[in-house]
Amino acid sequence: MDTTTSKKMNQALVTDIGRNLFSKLGSGKGEILYTKAALYTQDLSGMTDEQIRALTSLAGEKMTTGIKVADISPVDKETKQVDIEFAFSNHDLNEDINFKSIGLYATIDGGKEEILVAIIPAIGTATLGAGSPDHTSTQLIKLGVAFKLGAAAKINISVKQIGVVYDEDLDAAILKLKAEYDPKIAEAGKVKGAKINDGAVVEPDKDGILDLIVDSDRIKDFPADLKDLNDLPSGTYRTSKSAASFANYPKMQDGTNIPIVWKCALIKVVKDANVGYQLIVSSQQKYAIRYFSNNHWGYWFQLPTLSNNDIIKLIDSKVDGLNIGNYATKTDLTSVSNSAVKKVNGLTPDGSGNVNVTSTVARGFDANANVATKETVENLHGGNQILLDQNAGQDIVNWTKGQFIGKLSTSGGDMAEHSTINWNGAGDVNSHDGNIGGLTWSGATDNVRLFADNDANDNLDLVIQLGDDNSNAVVIRNSTGAQVARVDASGNISSPTINDLQRQINDLKEDNVNKQKQINDLINNVTYIKDNYVEGRRFPASQEAQAQAWENEKPTRLAMIEK
Repeated sequence: MDTTTSKKMNQALVTDIGRNLFSKLGSGKGEILYTKAALYTQDLSGMTDEQIRALTSLAGEKMTTGIKVADISPVDKETKQVDIEFAFSNHDLNEDINFKSIGLYATIDGGKEEILVAIIPAIGTATLGAGSPDHTSTQLIKLGVAFKLGAAAKINISVKQIGVVYDEDLDAAILKLKAEYDPKIAEAGKVKGAKINDGAVVEPDKDGILDLIVDSDRIKDFPADLKDLNDLPSGTYRTSKSAASFANYPKMQDGTNIPIVWKCALIKVVKDANVGYQLIVSSQQKYAIRYFSNNHWGYWFQLPTLSNNDIIKLIDSKVDGLNIGNYATKTDLTSVSNSAVKKVNGLTPDGSGNVNVTSTVARGFDANANVATKETVENLHGGNQILLDQNAGQDIVNWTKGQFIGKLSTSGGDMAEHSTINWNGAGDVNSHDGNIGGLTWSGATDNVRLFADNDANDNLDLVIQLGDDNSNAVVIRNSTGAQVARVDASGNISSPTINDLQRQINDLKEDNVNKQKQINDLINNVTYIKDNYVEGRRFPASQEAQAQAWENEKPTRLAMIEK
């Protein structure tokens, strides 16, 4: 902020008509009200002081502003000093103002006629520069004038340098800056929210941190208002109290006919609008499951806990009655010496479990010829023959040919519209298959891989992996082959849009720092002014004691007794 001070102005002169007003005021015969200060283009440099004092008006008015009485203080028993202040601001000023004199005006005894009481000639031509279009550049011409009022012959006036801003100016400037920049500071570089898949939007905390949690991988406490297990949404839950506290819990007994206490249990819920299940596991290693379909939860089923004996009994039930040769007992499975096969086409396995099945082919079929005349009788595999049906053989050939029609050769080629290449890794949701298929390109040293990776429960990611020294990147080029965007192996993104956005964020942050510094300077100035201004009050002569008490309450108070 540039402030014009007394260094650009000559000594102020009281006009003759102004001297008469001050003489009345000094003798207690009138009350003066300072009304305005004005800038003029009239050049006074060729006039004497006496000629200037004789003026009652000035020509070429360019701007006016109000006058503020800053202080009234005694100089001696006969003289008082009155300090006034005024300022000319370039706010909303579109063109520079060049001026050569300043006039000060006042009225006496409540009159409406403004009288030119003092004139301040400029040193040469002074200028009040226009502000910038966005009003961020400001200039003030701020002057203080001190009148010493006593006997008529002792009226003096002087121009002095004062502070840079009034209270109301600073308050308006602070409000304008806060209104303009507070929203920008709050929003600069800020992420408004994020969500996982179709979940709820998560907003950052006061530190800008996003707390993103995948609910399916998180063990949660039961909802506080839950009363029925039918209403439990998808997820994994723990309960510190018995599941019997809720409706539709599993009512089951252990092997001793004692009811199972489902306390400190974990419950896994997977459910959509059509199907789902609930699996409950207690701290006693008891399990129960039920299924959801047709908009209805089914009955609970207790899952068994299998021991080694349970497994052996299950095997015994499956192999009972089979011809498995000689072994000591069915529980000693390592002693089995023969195959668990009875007969094949009436033939019993030999001691090694082999069955000799020899057949003779009545007809052989030339599949490549695909005509009945190519039927032939042949011996196959040294006497071990198979029977090939003519129609079945042709079906096999046709099916085989169909598998190769439209397929790409190793040298490349075109695929039919809507064709897809599928890698099926659909196993249990808990399986971690890793790479289930994709594409690989290899260069002299580097390589690029594009594949699907099943690396967590119910999680399948599409992976672009760069090797082997992280010097390569994922590059986007335009139609001319020129690079327009790049993501390197360290995750750094380079593109015109992102680079420009980063520059804007950096510029905004720097601008915010500068604006905050300006605000702090203005606040410090206001604090100083508020801590040092003088408060005046008039008292009638009958209240001299009250005036003295009021003045003594604060060092900045000045009581004036009217007599």
